[in-house]
Amino acid sequence: MPRPVISRDRSMFPRAVRLLLPALAVVILLPASDVSAQYEGRVYAITDARLVTLTGQVIESGTIVLRGGLIEALGADVSPPADAVLIDGEGLTVYPGFIDAYSQAGLALPGRQEREHAGNIADRLATEYFDPASTDLAEYLQQGLTAALIARSDGVFGGQAVLMNLMGDDVPSMTVRAPVVQVMGYQGQNDYPGTLMAVVAYQRQTLIDASYHDLLQTRYRREPRTMVRPPADPDLEALIGVSKGESPILGIVLKENDFKRLRNLAAEYSLNYWIAGAEEAFRVPDLIEAAGVPVLVSLNFPSINQVTGYWFDRAYRNLSEEEKEELDARDEAAVHSNPAAVFRTGVPFALATGGMRSVGDFLKNLRLAVEAGLPAEEALKALTINPAAIFGVAGVLGTLEPGKIANLTVTEGDIFTDDEAWIAHVFVDGRKESFEAPKPPSSGGGGGGEAGGVWTVTLSFGGESAEAEMILTQEGETVTGELTVEGQTIDLEGTFKDGKLDLKGSIPELGAVTLTATIEGDEMSGSLGLGPMGSADFTGKRNPEDESGERRVGR
Repeated sequence: MPRPVISRDRSMFPRAVRLLLPALAVVILLPASDVSAQYEGRVYAITDARLVTLTGQVIESGTIVLRGGLIEALGADVSPPADAVLIDGEGLTVYPGFIDAYSQAGLALPGRQEREHAGNIADRLATEYFDPASTDLAEYLQQGLTAALIARSDGVFGGQAVLMNLMGDDVPSMTVRAPVVQVMGYQGQNDYPGTLMAVVAYQRQTLIDASYHDLLQTRYRREPRTMVRPPADPDLEALIGVSKGESPILGIVLKENDFKRLRNLAAEYSLNYWIAGAEEAFRVPDLIEAAGVPVLVSLNFPSINQVTGYWFDRAYRNLSEEEKEELDARDEAAVHSNPAAVFRTGVPFALATGGMRSVGDFLKNLRLAVEAGLPAEEALKALTINPAAIFGVAGVLGTLEPGKIANLTVTEGDIFTDDEAWIAHVFVDGRKESFEAPKPPSSGGGGGGEAGGVWTVTLSFGGESAEAEMILTQEGETVTGELTVEGQTIDLEGTFKDGKLDLKGSIPELGAVTLTATIEGDEMSGSLGLGPMGSADFTGKRNPEDESGERRVGR
């Protein structure tokens, strides 16, 4: 879906006020009435709208009033105040603002070679690299997301996740809760730990070190004259609560075996943990049910050739094309049913963008998840009251009630089931962003909704990236072409249907190569499957003035 045009309607702090009043001092020293003064001048009333409050019955036609960054009033009989900007809500549905439960929104991390050692950076907040002016935040807003749990995914003990509103002037004013939870992943580092085996060993040793550090600090506080003062270590100190099982840790897991590694580590060290990512949860539902811990499920749907078991199911079997198609359909259905599989375990769960190649696919994947068995009402809870409860902010987010933060998601149509539905407005801290109805794909640059043309592609593999060129020719649904990377060319052939590109090729001495992607207008995103070597994610952009590309589209 092409990006809607965003129109902005916001008032700003005078620059001098921003310089003279540090946000933390405002929060700590001033009464609530003064804190809300930063939101003065933004009074809105949405009238005659369908209000889904999540506190009781849906109000089929009512008014909601926002003032000073908070919800002032709502109901069927509420009259808009005289000073409010009126928004005609006929045909609109107002939900509590959607919460992205695990996200890298707004993070501008240094490259792998430039970044600091991220083995243990537990003392740092994720917002250290959060950019409030990041242009990618608009893409999250247009998916209806108003707040997000920002978590780094590039460390072993990767710091503390922070719940942020996705619109504002600076980090302090956008922060809802900091910190929320420690983060732990399986990402190898430039130096030690660089391999998966080393990462697992590093996790265990660091937890032991945190417990020992706590022991020394406690002993020194009790009897300071009987021992040498232990050195300060902020990163270990930040993990003491985790090592005691008093504070939760968010484990980022992608593959089936990651779930098992996390479970075993938690059992060995009595950890209180949550799960994030969970893209292969459908393969271990019994494990998740037994754990009974919150799961923050990414709506990143990996290509089926990236899923555990794909190559095993197809190795050394003389499968017919029909049998291959049946296996592919089975695996794709399983991937789409992943959120439903987590829901059926009965554990607390929420939905997230973490790991998605294109955030613009979030609503599309949400509808695929509903189609694959996730009840629409549970999907709504997983975007609102569930994450609010998990993150300890149910008092200010998650439902539509007077006094809560004015975060709203306003839709035209049923966003959970209707492909034609769209986000009309979002409100964050009472600020409004409005979106135009999506337009059909453009017809320029090589065929519009077709696959043909010359594409500039960026491949990401093992933390490194490379530029490539892909030339595609389309005849009906049949596509042929070639991908050239650093002077090496791979011939490809396959199909393009319903916006999905499926190509196959081969590399000498490596074997079969698969390329899957989705195309929207002149942009594509997908993955290049490299057999036993794994896969490379990629994004591509069609050359806008490629006249020869026009001729590559079959007539």
